[in-house]
Formats: sequence, structure tokens, C-alpha cells
Amino acid sequence: MEPGRFAIAALAAVLALAGCATKPSPQPEPEPDTTPVTPVVTESSITRESLEALHAQVLAARKEAFDTGAKDSLAEDYAAAEGRYVAGKTALDADARETAQSELQAALPLFKDLADRGSRLAVEKGKLDAVAARDRAVAADAAARSPDAFAAAEAALAEAEAALAAGDHRAANAAYARAIAAFDAAEKRSRAALVKARIDGLGFGPLDAGNYALAEEKFAAVNAKAAEDPAAADDAAAEALLRYNLVLSKGWEMSATGKRDLAERYKTDSEGIKAQVALKADYEAAKAVWDEAMYEYAAGRHEAATPLFARAEELFKAVWEAAAAKRAAAEQAIKDATASAEQSASTAQMGDMMLSTEAEE
Repeated sequence: MEPGRFAIAALAAVLALAGCATKPSPQPEPEPDTTPVTPVVTESSITRESLEALHAQVLAARKEAFDTGAKDSLAEDYAAAEGRYVAGKTALDADARETAQSELQAALPLFKDLADRGSRLAVEKGKLDAVAARDRAVAADAAARSPDAFAAAEAALAEAEAALAAGDHRAANAAYARAIAAFDAAEKRSRAALVKARIDGLGFGPLDAGNYALAEEKFAAVNAKAAEDPAAADDAAAEALLRYNLVLSKGWEMSATGKRDLAERYKTDSEGIKAQVALKADYEAAKAVWDEAMYEYAAGRHEAATPLFARAEELFKAVWEAAAAKRAAAEQAIKDATASAEQSASTAQMGDMMLSTEAEE
């Protein structure tokens, strides 16, 4: 074989062997990357309308949390949520849209959680307050004196208990609030009924006709509103109770003033005839009652002052009559003494004249 051909054959054999020894093994295809890619948010991609809608949601959740009392019962968490809201609102006002969106989105679930937890805490207090309101109404005999309002309150309480048993704390809270208002309305109306009865019995209504008429109007409205609007019924009952008490107070003031004037007349008359000297002990007893009546009157306790003035009138009248009788007796004695003295003088004068006549004879 020629040397050249031998070399070419040898080189081909070496290349063939090398190819068999270094042939790479097949590699698997790489897995595709499924990690979500967060889109880049820019100011221009956030619309003002979407931010306003988000802000409205946060405000609604914030109000609900506040209404449940979370601001007080969960103060620290409420403050944290409020901080995110304020930051978001400030950014919204400045049109810093990325910051506004971030902060408001953070505040929304915080306020929703506060509303849920606040409702659970509030419903416990609502139940206790409703029971206490019912106890007050029962003590005022509301079932008999204000049956319609009391029945409406009982219905709201039953609704609240049912909602609580079903786990609907927000509905239970609302029903407990209605029950409390209705029980309070029934209790106040029942108290107003007692005051009204006193006014009518004493005849005080015409003494303050304006307040009496308004009280009558509000009193009649309580039962009518108790079922549909217990808060309005409670307001009406409170107004009726207030107005009736004003009428009663005015009646007692006028009665006390009238009794005071009568007692003062006898006091002045008795002093005019020196009863404080002639009947010192009796006068001082009457004056002590008068002073007590004046003290109560000045303090605005006219109901207490009225019978005291009436008693002072009786005592001063008795003092005046006794002193007048004593004075009349004294005057009569003076007259009798004067007449007797005049008679004696006349008799003596006649005797002198007779003696003088006899002497002349």
C-alpha cells in the first residue's frame, strides 16, 4: 500500500473511534416557567374611576366597623386600619394613584375583619342591654300600661334571639337595637301615663295648655310607631314624659303661689294687730311653718311647698282670729271701763249737786 493511502485510512479509523466514544446522551426539554408575572402597574393604567369605587368600598366597610363599636372594643386594630385608610385617602387626594390603590386595598380587608369581630362583640352587649331594657319596662308595668309598644319590643327581641341562634350577628345586633328602643319607649310611655293621671286628677292640664296638648300628641304616637320605628317611638315617649312633667311642675308652682298668697294675707293681718306680741307662741309656730314653706318654694320644690303654705294659712288664720278676738275683748273692756268711769263721774256729780242743794236749804 502506498504510504499516502495508508495514512488516510488510519486517520479515518481514528475519527470513527473518537466519534463513538464522545457522542452526547440526549437531554430532556426544559420545563416552561409557570410563575405568574406581576404586571407592571403604572399611574396611567390605574383609572380615577376604579380608585373612587375602591374608596367607596373602604368607606362602607369603615362605617360598618365603626357602627359595631370596633373603634372602642378593638381600638388598636381599628387605629391600624385607619392609618392605612388615611394614607390611601391622602394619596387619592394628591392623585398618587399607585399609593392610593395599595393603601386602600390594604385597608379594605382590615375594616371588613373589624366589622365581623366588632359585630360578635357588640351582639353580646346588645343582648345584655336588651334584657336590662326589658326589666325596666316590666318594672314600669309596661305590659299593662303600654301593651302595643311592649308587644313590639318582645317581637324584636325574639327576632334577635333567632338571628343569634343562626349565627347572623349583624342581623341580631340590629334586632337587639330595635328591641332596646321599643322597650325604652314602652317604659317611658308607662311612666308618662302615671304623670298624666296625676295631672288629670289635680286638674292641672288647663294651667299649661300648650305643653299638655303636645304631651297628648306624643303620648298617642308611641304605640303607633313602636313596631315600625321603635327609635321614633322612644323619642315620642321621652317627649311626652317631659311635657307632662312640665305641666305637673307648672301646676304645682301655681298652686304653691296661690297658697302662699293666702297664707301671707293672714300673716300680714295678724301682724297688723300685734299677734306676734299678744299670742307669741302661736304666732311663732305659724311662722316656723311659713319659713319652711318659703324655703321649699325658693328651692323650686313647689309640690312640697304647697301643703306647707296651706298649713301656714290655717295657723295664721287661727292666730289672727284669736288675736282679733282678744283685741276686741280688750277694746270692749276699755269701753266698759270708760262707760263705768263716766257713770261714776256722773253719779258723783249728781251727788255733789244734791248736797249743794240741801246746803242752800
